[in-house]
Amino acid sequence: MESPGRVYSINEIYELFWNEPAYNAENTVSVHICKTREKFEANPKKPKYLKVVYGLGYKMGNI
Repeated sequence: MESPGRVYSINEIYELFWNEPAYNAENTVSVHICKTREKFEANPKKPKYLKVVYGLGYKMGNI
């Protein structure tokens, strides 16, 4: 939220939220991203706010 548009890698997201080194974090992060989208996106299948940047990670957009 502090840096809209900044791309965060899956490992960065995992380490920021769970305060431990990321190990096989891809599934954990993607499940939590999916659940978060279901809560605040009008259409979770076409996210407007929490976007994936393929090959890099996730970013916040259109806030």
